[in-house]
Amino acid sequence: MEHVQIQILKRIRLFERLPDNTVARLAGMARMQHLAAGDMLFGEGSPALLFHSLLDGSAVLTSGTCGEESVLEFVGSGDSFLLPSVLLGAPYPVSARMSTAGQVLTLPARTFLQLVARDTALARHCAQAVAQHWSLLLAQVKQIKTQGAAERLAHFLLSHVTTTMGPAALTLPGMKKQVATRLGIKPETLSRSLRKLRAFGVEASGDMIRIRSVERLQTLLEGAGPMRAHGLSSENVP
Repeated sequence: MEHVQIQILKRIRLFERLPDNTVARLAGMARMQHLAAGDMLFGEGSPALLFHSLLDGSAVLTSGTCGEESVLEFVGSGDSFLLPSVLLGAPYPVSARMSTAGQVLTLPARTFLQLVARDTALARHCAQAVAQHWSLLLAQVKQIKTQGAAERLAHFLLSHVTTTMGPAALTLPGMKKQVATRLGIKPETLSRSLRKLRAFGVEASGDMIRIRSVERLQTLLEGAGPMRAHGLSSENVP
């Protein structure tokens, strides 16, 4: 573990726009740890004694026993883990495991909470982060309840590219089986959905996904007309 400098701490999205004096206080309590692929950060039901953020690499949030895990979310560089559990002093509701090698920044939960209580800027940023996470969670529940597999997959792919126009490419953040459970579908349904998205310019080669036109893929999410024209209605996608 290492002491963390201010510029390193600002690589975390939650902290990047905080005043320097706040970041300096956080840096004084922060530690950085190098982890390998497969290393556990914390287990489901364990006490939230540390607040984790990912400096680089990727991780996955899961629930269930080994061999029967459900993937709930993927975590990327700059993201933080389960801020609500830390703020509430509640156990972690899921497990977190590194899916690649990377660096994790940790803050002791008790000291972090003490700073949140007296630092207005930090408290405001935490409140905004929790609100954003709630909004994303609600959107995911809505997708599962109201959309077919192809639509959910399109949403997922578009959320992992940085452009809103023209071509784009991405590497799936986990194995296809993990992506399927994150979307609430079976692996074979994911494969069928990828094939059906070819009509919207999506090409898959292993874990690499190429999107010929982000705007064209977006049309799948804009109404039922384009879906029916290409045989992609919810009824046709299990």
